Amino acid sequence: MRFAYSPLSIAVLTALSSTVFAEKSDQSEHVKSQASVKFSTIVIQAKTENEVGKTVYNKEDIQQIPNGSKTITELLKVNPNVQFDSNARSGLQQGELNATDISINGSLPYDNKFLINGLSINNNINPGSDAKSNTLNEIMGSSQTVTINADLLCKITLLDSNVGAEFGEFTGGVVSAETCVPQTEIGKIHGSLSYDYTSDHWSDINFPSKEAAEEFENSTSESKQPFFTRQGISATSYGKLAESLGFNAFGSYRRADIPLKTSIDNPDSYEQKRGSNNAGIEFFYTPSDNTVLKIGTQFMESSGDYFLSSTHNSQSSHTSDSQSFYINLKNKLNSVELEQQANYQTQTANRKSATDNISWLKSSTKNWKSSGMQIEGSFGSTQQQEEKLEYSLKALFEPIQTQHTTHTFKMGGGYGHYNAHWKRPVTTSIYSSATGNIANLSCYSNTGHKYDACDEGNGQDGQFLKNRTSYLAGKIEVQQDRWHAFLQDQIQWDKYFTATLGFRADYDSLTKNNNVAPRSSFVFKPFANEQLSFTTGWNRYYGLNAFYNELQDQKGLLIIRQTRDNLSADWKEKAYAGSFTYRSQLDTPYADETMFGINAEYANSRIGLKWVNRKNKNQIRRTESVKDPAISTNRFSYTYDNEGKSESNIYTLSLINIRPLKLVGTQHLFSLNADYTETQRNFDSYSTAYYTGTPIIYYDGKLINAEDKPSEIFNTPWTTRLGWNIKFDRIPLSINNFISYQGKVDAMKKISKGYSDKNNEQYDMYTPYTTKNTFYWDVRATYDIPLNKDLKAILGLTINNVTNRDNFYLDSGVAYPQIGRQFIADVTFKF
Repeated sequence: MRFAYSPLSIAVLTALSSTVFAEKSDQSEHVKSQASVKFSTIVIQAKTENEVGKTVYNKEDIQQIPNGSKTITELLKVNPNVQFDSNARSGLQQGELNATDISINGSLPYDNKFLINGLSINNNINPGSDAKSNTLNEIMGSSQTVTINADLLCKITLLDSNVGAEFGEFTGGVVSAETCVPQTEIGKIHGSLSYDYTSDHWSDINFPSKEAAEEFENSTSESKQPFFTRQGISATSYGKLAESLGFNAFGSYRRADIPLKTSIDNPDSYEQKRGSNNAGIEFFYTPSDNTVLKIGTQFMESSGDYFLSSTHNSQSSHTSDSQSFYINLKNKLNSVELEQQANYQTQTANRKSATDNISWLKSSTKNWKSSGMQIEGSFGSTQQQEEKLEYSLKALFEPIQTQHTTHTFKMGGGYGHYNAHWKRPVTTSIYSSATGNIANLSCYSNTGHKYDACDEGNGQDGQFLKNRTSYLAGKIEVQQDRWHAFLQDQIQWDKYFTATLGFRADYDSLTKNNNVAPRSSFVFKPFANEQLSFTTGWNRYYGLNAFYNELQDQKGLLIIRQTRDNLSADWKEKAYAGSFTYRSQLDTPYADETMFGINAEYANSRIGLKWVNRKNKNQIRRTESVKDPAISTNRFSYTYDNEGKSESNIYTLSLINIRPLKLVGTQHLFSLNADYTETQRNFDSYSTAYYTGTPIIYYDGKLINAEDKPSEIFNTPWTTRLGWNIKFDRIPLSINNFISYQGKVDAMKKISKGYSDKNNEQYDMYTPYTTKNTFYWDVRATYDIPLNKDLKAILGLTINNVTNRDNFYLDSGVAYPQIGRQFIADVTFKF
């Protein structure tokens, strides 16, 4: 591995040279400032007593955890109730910037709820899309519409179990992130400026074979990225403009360049690009101790430029953004605290590319490949959007005391209006069946009209195409209204027992479903303190019937197949057995949860044991295709149903030292988090059928229903995580270690119709196999350099897989490498 020069070198040298200059100019003043340098802090809510099922990561945690991608989900790798898919640390696509999907307590990624300052960034249109860069009817999608730079956040809260009635529309967990609230001297502005960098020169990949390495080096697909440069810059600025007026502004620009070879002669390479941009500003107005008003706006965007490696002029650009404006008002009245929030938000995804895709014969003018069909163009532009208008109100009442109990009531409600659409602005056609080598071919009619899919060549090798499949321009729109209400009572008996009882009601206009979810939590403290506590709870969580079912309904009807007998003949439609998706009346997915936990504190240690059982029911999935004459006589149809189900049992152990251990001028904080997880699921996503071949399959030596096949995603059986943070008393150095050891993952390889019974009936055959254990050790180190009284530089270095261990994941029986040793450097200036 060799290190390439980067813009980061300039920033580091600037910091170091500034330090040298300060020492030479006034040594005594430098010593004084080094001892007394102090920066105005951003207010972070103090950590409350331990709540089982709730984990809060403050600004210091966010800065310390090794997080090379700077995403929220990678930061959550330290949590035992969060699981990643086996390819999350793939070494093949290190240029990507999007956040990795996660599972919380056995859920699927789109079952979780992601909030930024109270606004959802969930993708409700196609969160489970398996579309890659270029497909005809689909835009790429994941559970989150955009990726948030964790450097801009001051607090991340994970709710994985015993979630209160205030939160709804999820069956997995809630991830709530918040930007910062300033508390500084009046008239002084503070902030930070950060830059980070890594590239393929700073990264190792350990391939299972020499052939696999050579295939990777010669890649023509974004699924394998041998060369990349990934860098980003972020900035924050905050302060109090007056006694009652403050602001917080933030921005982030991240970019990745991914040069790839092509399968054509000209051009022989393209450079794909990725981008992730965040920006926002918030104003805080506090006219009195009892009133706080926050007004903010946010813009977040993820983007990418792609191409098809074997196709000429196939470039396409993809963008996904979230734009929002929000107002939050908190009032403290005589006996109640009120909080109101109003949001306006749009979430848009766009693909822009060439309209038609044409497969030409090789000729004098169509000759960008040495042999074979000469393909050009792409799959056309597509757009989808969700527009939201939301209002919510929460009220927290003063405790009501009786002789032995204290009741604290919390209640609230909200309403939202949502418009969503999917649109193809221009008809896109895929042309095939070329007729070529035509002399003196004219591509114009007698009236001057130019025939489509026609090329005159050099006068001797003209050609035109006879067949096309057209994806018609069209727009599908859906509206939805949703409301919710909740009531919760926290009852405390002396200091020994606390019960939280509540319920949440949700309604949406699409399904006309009224859903009521009970919530309960019970905590018993036999010693009336944190020395020992027992927690249990029974809860139901209702998910969200999002727009993906509704918007899929009519897409299949916007496809026609046509043919023409000769160049001047009209296009004629021919029979087409395409797919048409429709839905039955669907119930709302829900999850029933039972949990039990034990927490104890002894000396300087805190230990936690927890068991969570989740039974997910009425999960939405797509059934296999059947021809339904009631829908169409010549099209295969799909339908969504509520037959998806899963059950998970998650056992977790957490052990930390409460106060740092002091040893020879250093301070040490340790954390041990382990989980054992069992999940059974009869589908992998709403967007894939529960079987993709024969309804009965041959698995592990016997015939079973296809829906009983074990799930292949988010099924790591156990993981042990060790955190070890070290600070030095005499030097401003901090070293933060994260070590993970994961168990073997069960997987399977499919052979279509690979088994025949005695009656010669054929069945798809699945062969189970097991992967190897994986071990990785990630480190983040930072070193502070005071530059003057009000400015310091922080040099940071993150190393993933310090030992460069060979870790692999398997996909359909093929071994692929996870990341090897990787370096990410960063520098931050705080003022």
